[in-house]
Amino acid sequence: MRTFQWKRWMVGKHAAPFVALLPLLAGCEEDAYVTGGCRGSLYPPADVYSVTGDDVVHLYWTHVQPDRVAEYVVYRAPSANGPYTEIGHTRGDGFTDVHVTNGHTYFYAVSSLDDCGYESELSPELVHDTPRPEGFGARIHDGNGRNWERSGWSFSGYYAVPWDHPEADVYAVWVDGIPYLVATDLETDVQDAGFADFDVVGWAPDGGWSPSGAVEAIPGHVYLVWTRDNHFAKVRVVDVSGDRITFDWAYQTDRGNPELGPRPGRSAAPLAFRPAVVRSSGSVGERTLVPAS
Repeated sequence: MRTFQWKRWMVGKHAAPFVALLPLLAGCEEDAYVTGGCRGSLYPPADVYSVTGDDVVHLYWTHVQPDRVAEYVVYRAPSANGPYTEIGHTRGDGFTDVHVTNGHTYFYAVSSLDDCGYESELSPELVHDTPRPEGFGARIHDGNGRNWERSGWSFSGYYAVPWDHPEADVYAVWVDGIPYLVATDLETDVQDAGFADFDVVGWAPDGGWSPSGAVEAIPGHVYLVWTRDNHFAKVRVVDVSGDRITFDWAYQTDRGNPELGPRPGRSAAPLAFRPAVVRSSGSVGERTLVPAS
């Protein structure tokens, strides 16, 4: 296991003796070093970004010197300041880190390596990711219907519960034939992010929460939830049929962390965790979409 600080010191401090030995290394003749791909000054890959998964983090980047790079070295750190420890090599433009745990934040950087062992500096982007659990094809039913015992959803438990269950975060209810997704109490907020792919909505915003605590459930729309215990979740309604709503979901187990899955092509946003406090919005009079008892 290596750390980048150690490796950079070796290459930088002892660059001259290392260059002198290059002609003696197998596969790196002197002419190849002078005129070929081993010139000692490499650039790291560009536009490094991550995509959040369930117990997995996907990394992607753009090639800068593909004719000179033999492979890319991926590093990970527990904080932005390091130390960045090598976790893998690849010849492609992506890497999947499966040795991560949901709810923990990891920092990443990537370097370029040529055939003669010269390595670039680390990529400059501050790329961090917090993997989180997710699920697909979940269902909840109308709180006023015969399946009311499965009308609510617990993000922390990953299962359907009655709409008035203590673990319920949101529930479904039909009013005048219109299906709604409703926050269970004044300490839980919900908002409609509009039509979107599941991974496009990557971060929960500070504002825009529904004052009524209810949003119409529309297939193809993504909804964000801010729970009473300061966790964030997202739901994408897949289908509304009969008395049920079918949806995909993701839930950030790291308290106060709004990261739910940066979309491909965008670097991770700056760290901006919410204070770990219980907050409320709206008023009792505004929260009226409660199933009939």
